[in-house]
Amino acid sequence: MKRFFSVLALLVLLILCAGRQDDTFTLLWYVNGSDLESAPDGGAFTQNLGEMLSALPSDGRLKVALFTGGTLDWKTEGFSESNQVHVIDMNGLTHGPALPGGSVASPETLTLFLRWGIAACPAKRYGLVFWDHGSGVPIGFGYDELREPRYMDLAAMDEGLSKGLSGVKLSFIGFDACLMATAEVAAACAPFTGTLIASEELEPFGGWDYGPLMRALGSDPGLPPADIGRVIANGYFSAEEDAILTLSVADLTRIRPVEDAVSDIARGIQSLLDTGGFAGVARARAAVKYFGGVSQSVDMVDLVSLAESFADALPEEAARLEDAVRDCVVYNRHTDGADGANGLSVYFPYHNEGIYKTFLARYPDFSRPYAALIRDFSSRLGTGRVPRMAEQKLETRDGAVRMKAPPDTLRAEGVLIRRPFLVGACGGVTIDGDDLLSAIPQRWLTINGAPVFARGEGDTVSVPALHDGRKVSLLIKLDEDGATLLGSVPEAKDGRIPRPTVYPVESGDTLAFLYPVIGSETLAEGEPFTVGINLTVRFEPAEGEFGILLTDCGQKETVITGSR
Repeated sequence: MKRFFSVLALLVLLILCAGRQDDTFTLLWYVNGSDLESAPDGGAFTQNLGEMLSALPSDGRLKVALFTGGTLDWKTEGFSESNQVHVIDMNGLTHGPALPGGSVASPETLTLFLRWGIAACPAKRYGLVFWDHGSGVPIGFGYDELREPRYMDLAAMDEGLSKGLSGVKLSFIGFDACLMATAEVAAACAPFTGTLIASEELEPFGGWDYGPLMRALGSDPGLPPADIGRVIANGYFSAEEDAILTLSVADLTRIRPVEDAVSDIARGIQSLLDTGGFAGVARARAAVKYFGGVSQSVDMVDLVSLAESFADALPEEAARLEDAVRDCVVYNRHTDGADGANGLSVYFPYHNEGIYKTFLARYPDFSRPYAALIRDFSSRLGTGRVPRMAEQKLETRDGAVRMKAPPDTLRAEGVLIRRPFLVGACGGVTIDGDDLLSAIPQRWLTINGAPVFARGEGDTVSVPALHDGRKVSLLIKLDEDGATLLGSVPEAKDGRIPRPTVYPVESGDTLAFLYPVIGSETLAEGEPFTVGINLTVRFEPAEGEFGILLTDCGQKETVITGSR
């Protein structure tokens, strides 16, 4: 009998040990440091690393396999310019060996890291987080400061995941990066995971808060993927205040109906184009919720908003698309400044000519009818009849603004005050025949008393400026109480490809506002000033010379001017 109980105890111990061995999780963290880490005001990775190290697991069930590369300068010791791997566990951070020195954006580098991480930190379950800039589709993820290619598109990502995972199914794939909660990314990730965690909108400089994620997985490595997404989203929103935030969790077992619905609505929109409906399609596209600000827009648009914009013309297709997206997105959070974000976006060219002329060839055919549509639509952009930044005088009669026969596709972006132009409150102006049936706004937007040139729609506008000498877009949130400066989004060095992240504007920084000039493609620089403790952003009365900036659906601009 005694021997029986000894054997029984041994069996119980083995069962308990086996269960404990199965209850393990490895987080694969793929970090392209880029200028988020190396810039003088960088250190974003160092901040997130500190969050992880402040919440180390109490036992060996959770480990982090970390890859670092792609940056000129790390703000913490122990990291080199070479591609390098590391482990974070209950004992802290251990630096590992260098990997071959390919670009972080190359599929070979991703493959090497995944193979190393799975071998070095074997576990029952794995999750993968891509950390850096994100530029939506078709540009993709990352910006390697050291090597070409700079960006990882979806084809390279698919290759790296396929070869690196070798059949291992991930609990989730997350993007701590801007603008990556897209239908195209979801479709590309679906063979490798059932869950996508990402943001439709820009992310602020600090990105996710990794403390809650580490504590949750350390406490329960068996946490379901959707719950992991909720932990990430809730921690992200708790860490950021006065920011435009979105984060969604998508069930990728339900992405196929989204793809089918996108194909259906694409066929319908193509039919509208083929029957001479370019102006109507362009107006509907212009009304869709888009992400990334105005000057930094990468033309990622919300799928539900897209469906709503085409609901009158294509009611059945729009309803199917909306239902499919709402079924696929199992958790979605956004702040008030990101109203209209429903969890998944899609690329639809409109604002950013540099992207659709340079990168559209790399667009994935996740839906062939949709890919054909946006290629056709983009080929028609830029063909409007209005000369760029031309000037026409206006007349006012009976409260209506009149000009000679504007194209019926014109739409107003805002009101301009003085010269060079200063745009005030941005709002649509309806055009009916020869009349602009809208009262000229009575206020302009000012920062520290200086009128600024602001463009955008809805609750968020952007102001071109120099922030500590770097060309940026200042993001301004408008609400009933006034306006709030959210931060600055640097423009890319080549002036065409965005690397968006929202950086804070702090006391001691310098700002100089930029203004467009009639007949010129360049922007005029205003007087620079040093930011103090209190930066005032508000509307003030608009008096004197003014104008209305109009943009036709071919992306060409005209200005009509007058005085009050």
